[in-house]
Amino acid sequence: MDLNQIIVFELENKLYSIEINYVMDVYEYMESIRVPNSEDYIEGIINLRGNVITLINLKKRLKIDRNKKEKNVIICEFNKEKFGLTVDEIIGIENIDKTVNTDYDSGFVKGFIERDNREIMIIDLGRIITKT
Repeated sequence: MDLNQIIVFELENKLYSIEINYVMDVYEYMESIRVPNSEDYIEGIINLRGNVITLINLKKRLKIDRNKKEKNVIICEFNKEKFGLTVDEIIGIENIDKTVNTDYDSGFVKGFIERDNREIMIIDLGRIITKT
């Protein structure tokens, strides 16, 4: 995996990240309109400057117990599809090199790095937005 930068965020006191080239913007958490009969991890939809954006509750998608209220939404574009990911808090942007460990495949995580004795998991956006 050849990454240059990731945006690091927190979900229930653990660090996760996505590749910065998929990130369009970051906002404070916003209320959404629930879509009937949608998957349980779909928080709802929002109108963002005339674009309808689906909000994905990342904790529900990753099956993480929800104890904290999400504070931010990361707006992403992947394969020409725009969506938002709800996260607890944005930590920052990290420059990385080829030290990403990709020796395992654990579903939604495609690799990890270590910074300051903490593991940062790199999320596979392709798997997050697919239904399987």
